[in-house]
Amino acid sequence: MANVRKVAQRARKDGTVRISWRATWTGTDGQRQSKNFPKKGDADAFLKSIGSGLVGGSASMTVEELARAHYAYFDGLVREGIRETSTRDGYGLQISRHLLADRAFARLRLSELTTPKCQQFLDDLLIRSGSLDIVKRLRRSLVTWCKFGQRKGWLIANPAQPCSVERMVRPEAGQEQLEIPPKEQLTALLTAAGEGPDAARDAAIVRMLMFGGFRISELRGLADDAVAFSGTGAIAKVREKLERQYNRLGRVKSARARRDVPLGPATARALKAWRLKRGPSAAFMHDAGDGKPKRVAGRLFPCPEGGDLWDYDAFMRRCWLQIMTRAGLVEQIPDSKGKNRPVIAFGPHVLRHVAASLWIEQGLRPKKVQELLGHSTLAMTMDLYGHLWRDEAEDAALAQASEGLIATSKGRNV
Repeated sequence: MANVRKVAQRARKDGTVRISWRATWTGTDGQRQSKNFPKKGDADAFLKSIGSGLVGGSASMTVEELARAHYAYFDGLVREGIRETSTRDGYGLQISRHLLADRAFARLRLSELTTPKCQQFLDDLLIRSGSLDIVKRLRRSLVTWCKFGQRKGWLIANPAQPCSVERMVRPEAGQEQLEIPPKEQLTALLTAAGEGPDAARDAAIVRMLMFGGFRISELRGLADDAVAFSGTGAIAKVREKLERQYNRLGRVKSARARRDVPLGPATARALKAWRLKRGPSAAFMHDAGDGKPKRVAGRLFPCPEGGDLWDYDAFMRRCWLQIMTRAGLVEQIPDSKGKNRPVIAFGPHVLRHVAASLWIEQGLRPKKVQELLGHSTLAMTMDLYGHLWRDEAEDAALAQASEGLIATSKGRNV
């Protein structure tokens, strides 16, 4: 319920009392909000201009129209090269696949949009989809759409912000959240990378993944001039990534992902051998999806079939599968039709976890590991690798020392 009431301010030194008029209303998040005005007419006019948290003439806008307005805005950013095509397409899929699946919510006017209704929409989606990941992604989109509505002046509050999605159940104590391949397998992988017909290239790839912790999109998108050699190794400047779906170059996913990764002398030698074998990497014209081709530097690992950019599926088929096969890490498993299909023991992304485990084994602290991996938050690093920092000897010493802090009345330890 909205109302306007007179408010008397504290008396001034000269004895005069200042009067203001306070407009109070209930926001879309269910919280009471207020705003002071010097005149009652101004407060009344303000309350007339809002409808359950709406400003201006947006009272008839629906949730679907809000989502599509944001999609059109984001599409403009994609055409300007500021945002990625895959992100825009993700918003489009969420609108068509999940938002429109609940027609009642999609047609809900913004003047009727409240936090409980947003929460009910997410709860119903969880029942329909059975996937917490889908619901979490849609909650983020719903919050983004409402923030967009706030910027446009269509919403005063963000009714989706207070909504929550149940957290995933963490593994039981003693269970690791990820499995690191045994070092025997990693040794076999390194050996196999240096033995095939493309040994120079494969050795450089495996070493960069295993000891540099790159995402595969970052490795495929790494410019040839992004690697600088020194007397003790090399530095790889991670600034771009190669989008998997459209095979387009774009900026790395966050400011933290923009980083300089140190590489050891053996990896630097492998890179030099690969560049010598490969020859010059020529610059080329590239359209990042905005319809404005630009000249970009050649890639460190161009497509072996002669293209400028290496498609992910081609990389997996023509490079990774071949290395894993030579290493004895591929199993032939019959499919539903009885035909044997090659199944690899692990994908290239696992080597990113290997790199992290090797850094932790050497004593690097969590913040440094976060920096090297390009994680956006320290919490992400700890969620993935926190269990690897466990020191059993230190734990035992701590337990023993704790017992010595409390003594019995007879002077003996508990």
